[in-house]
Amino acid sequence: MKTKLPVRAAALGLTLTLVLSPMAGAITVEEARDLLRGNYIDEIPEEILSLPTIEEITTALGDPYTYYMTAEEYTAFQNSLEGTNVVGIGVSVQTREDGLLVTGTAPDSPSQKAGILPGDRIVAVDGTTLQAAGSPEALTALVTGEAGTEVTVTVVRDGQELTFTMARAAVVFPNVTGEVVDDHIGWLTCSSFGSTTGEHFQSYILEEDEEADRWVVDLRGNPGGAVNGVVQAVGYVLGSREVGYALDRRGNLSVWRPNALLAGESGLIQEPLVVLVDANSASAAELFTAAMRDYGYGLIIGTRTFGKGVAQNVFEQADGSAFKITTERYYSPNYVTPDRSGVLPHLVVDANLADEVARLLCGTAEEQASGDVLVLQLAGQTWYIHREEAVSEDYAPAFAELLAAIAPNTPMTLDGKAVTPAEVSEAWGVDYVSRWFGDVADSPYGDEINTLASLGVLLGNENGDFGPQAPLTRGELVSMMVQAMGYWCWQSQGSAPFTDVDREDWYATSVDIAYNLGLIQGDENGEFRADDPVDHQQFLTILARMGERADLSVERRLEQVTGEDLATEAVQAYDAWARPYVVTAEDLGFLAVPLEKLDPTVPTTREEAAAMLYRMLEYIGILTPVTEE
Repeated sequence: MKTKLPVRAAALGLTLTLVLSPMAGAITVEEARDLLRGNYIDEIPEEILSLPTIEEITTALGDPYTYYMTAEEYTAFQNSLEGTNVVGIGVSVQTREDGLLVTGTAPDSPSQKAGILPGDRIVAVDGTTLQAAGSPEALTALVTGEAGTEVTVTVVRDGQELTFTMARAAVVFPNVTGEVVDDHIGWLTCSSFGSTTGEHFQSYILEEDEEADRWVVDLRGNPGGAVNGVVQAVGYVLGSREVGYALDRRGNLSVWRPNALLAGESGLIQEPLVVLVDANSASAAELFTAAMRDYGYGLIIGTRTFGKGVAQNVFEQADGSAFKITTERYYSPNYVTPDRSGVLPHLVVDANLADEVARLLCGTAEEQASGDVLVLQLAGQTWYIHREEAVSEDYAPAFAELLAAIAPNTPMTLDGKAVTPAEVSEAWGVDYVSRWFGDVADSPYGDEINTLASLGVLLGNENGDFGPQAPLTRGELVSMMVQAMGYWCWQSQGSAPFTDVDREDWYATSVDIAYNLGLIQGDENGEFRADDPVDHQQFLTILARMGERADLSVERRLEQVTGEDLATEAVQAYDAWARPYVVTAEDLGFLAVPLEKLDPTVPTTREEAAAMLYRMLEYIGILTPVTEE
């Protein structure tokens, strides 16, 4: 269990944002310099501040979230958090080869008043068919137009064509929508976090509560938003708890909690909850997801999220313009930042299939003993999958993704008997591609290795093998680090200065990323030496550095290493530069065997590295085991 760190209360003003939406603008250079000097999270070198234009200053900062907005841009920015304003009929659609599938209608919009429903397929606009338009995108363009003008839309519903004539109008797509699907799943879709998002969560949950025995919160594509919006939304879901922490430039750690109106409440959702995410779920969406993960409140499905762990304050100007400046780094309730790493789901599946995986898992508990219901224990909850749905043409691809994502030892029964994904695949006749390695069955760390493999954290060779007993090389180490932490999603800040790393080397990008993050160094000759084995003291040092970058509690433990800690016989066997990291790794449970059994200069095997990586990721919370205790 992590030690609680001292915090102070944080304000939840509308200005603090957790968002991903860079814009361009103009401001006097001197005003920009003053705001940056007084508020930017890090000290900015004067050579950067002395650059002649605001564009050059922000470019040199390398921070895409710090920028100036004109009054018009600031208004658009605020609107983007609260909802999307367009002129049209108020339908959200998915483009398909056979038309435009209506996925939702905006409240009080022309389409809603006319009677268009989700599931309708638009096949013609003002008599122009999809074939005549040439593409779904061209057909979409015909729907929009000037406010007050009429448009006639032809849809197909249950095999019949229906025609609706409407007057176009300005409509707002709210950033939260809710509905009950499959007659029992409360489904909330949140596209961003605005000032009223929490209240929308509350109203939809209360409205759907009687019918819902399962819940899904869909945050795919959600770029973030206002911090008070996400904090209140989390509060309505799980009650008055600490949602996250903000660390400012002076080292002060403040806490974000829902307002007093939620004090003492246990949350409005007591049933099993799923959170859907993808690579475009960023910032405030990551804070929501991480809170659900840390409190064990929801099953997270999808792909690793974007990885933005910094917050901005918006400084409004008298003329209506504003300067958005990165002022704080933020952390989850367990002191883990999503910065660069994102949030790793419990079940890593194709994000386009995540909603179908969720609907499969949210089956009812009927007929458990018949062999037609698969029962799983995931994220502390019981889930039911019905064979009829799982093997159907619509759901078989999602079911195959689910089987591939399941980790070893996940409690799973069919007809009352424990089964593996392979056994379920054979019993139900649905093929899947296993992510588990075939050569780790005899490894003492086989389960840890295959758990990481099921999450996409470990990759094998071209034959699908892991090579557990082979020594870990430096090139393999940086590749493993970058893959495990999700750093590959980010562009490197430049090439590492190693003379023996060629741009064509398979590990070159990983070396660049790890070097620029301060995780690796070269030798005295400026070489990286990718083929050299990594001994135990080198591996433990880098492992603790990885933990330090991701987890504030690891950073604080390193700061608190004492002379007494360093004086033990086992620690003294290590070189002085490695000892604080070794102490921290041992104290926090990163080791796979007692420290006394690790020879500092003996090469680390790939299976040892995987086992210790697993323990580090488990401690900091990036990896949350899906099995029950």
